[in-house]
Amino acid sequence: MNDCRFFVPGPTWVRPEILEEMTRPMIGHRSAEFKDLFRKIIADLKPLFVTTQDTFVATCSGTGLMEASLANCATRRVLITTCGAFSDRWAAIAESLGLEVDRLETPWGTAVDPDALADHLASRRVHYDAVTLTHNETSTGVTNDVASLARVIREGSSDTLILVDAVSSLAGIPVLFDEWGLDVCFASVQKGIALPPGITVVAVSQQALARAAKTPYRGTYFDFLQFKKHADTDGVPTTPSIPHFYALAAQLDAILRRETLNARFERHEAMRDLTILKTSTYAKLASDPKHASATVTALAPVKDPELIRSEMKKRGFTLGSGYGDWKASTFRIGHMGDIPLASLETMLDVLTEVART
Repeated sequence: MNDCRFFVPGPTWVRPEILEEMTRPMIGHRSAEFKDLFRKIIADLKPLFVTTQDTFVATCSGTGLMEASLANCATRRVLITTCGAFSDRWAAIAESLGLEVDRLETPWGTAVDPDALADHLASRRVHYDAVTLTHNETSTGVTNDVASLARVIREGSSDTLILVDAVSSLAGIPVLFDEWGLDVCFASVQKGIALPPGITVVAVSQQALARAAKTPYRGTYFDFLQFKKHADTDGVPTTPSIPHFYALAAQLDAILRRETLNARFERHEAMRDLTILKTSTYAKLASDPKHASATVTALAPVKDPELIRSEMKKRGFTLGSGYGDWKASTFRIGHMGDIPLASLETMLDVLTEVART
């Protein structure tokens, strides 16, 4: 179906030609054909992350690489910056790994303040193995200023690693891995990259690899050193989801060469602006407008959000529910990936009729 009527904040709509890529015949993951496919993907991931450092692909959800980031890069104490449900997940995982966890908590709907981070780091006078950042908080539709936050961390400690969740930002909002001085940055593919869920892409710095080499209990499946060892010979440590690799290769080519990154970012910004404009008469933007996400918008309507979603479903459109603490009071519109601006506008016109009646 070419007509996009699916507007949840991930998994997002997938173009039919990309789905078709996943029906290609199987190849061995140690074969020459797979190595060629792998090389192409890795080469195209570097401009997506804007990095000259290592990039890898793992068969897992984004949560898998969130755990991997901590397991490879932290042995004692971490600082978790939180501003919503998914940034909170960092803390739950860190605690499950036995790490000492400090939190810098920010109210839902607002972005993490670089000055507050600087004050926290100065006042605690403790060393953190890593600080976690969430580039785009999917539960609230807030984009954090990772560049400024990373700068604050670097000014405080040159060996504190910066771990970034870019699950709902990569390929929809610029990510500048090298320029921002990041150490690990990952994203699952079912959001901005616009593939079916199943794999996650990640960029890893040389400093993070060096830390992993000193971390004794980093596990097996998510061992960054194994990722690196096998990637150096154009391979993966364990059997991957080969259909996803076919689709990822095709989609990266489309993103980088057919649409181009700049045009893609501009389209996402236009979708955000259109969404905010067309919903302003019947719903309040739940997030701080200064940090409104280009990929997902959380709205607090006058009308019952679940009733709105139900009525839209009857008309053939799927919207996202509220999440976590905001589940009952908001709904979310995912405007990410390959969604055409015209399809979003059509949906928003129907939504206006539903929300006002």
